[in-house]
Amino acid sequence: MQKISSVVFCLASLALVTGACWLMFPYAARSAQEVQYADTPQGAEMFDDVDLGDFGEIPVLDMMQHYIDSPPLVVDGGDKKVRFQGC
Repeated sequence: MQKISSVVFCLASLALVTGACWLMFPYAARSAQEVQYADTPQGAEMFDDVDLGDFGEIPVLDMMQHYIDSPPLVVDGGDKKVRFQGC
């Protein structure tokens, strides 16, 4: 008897979880337009400014230009060398 109740419990649990997933999927899924928008690269000028706390708000284009002008240095161990650690 205990074996039958265990099988019934497992099947009921599986049916309940499957039903809940089937009902909740439309709320969790993204639309085709959102997926296409996420896959399309955007230019740096399209993003809002990034708030860097004490440094203020910096445009993404300026941050990219700074990275291009001064990329991180790689030392022999493969680790990146920190150039500036602040005050």
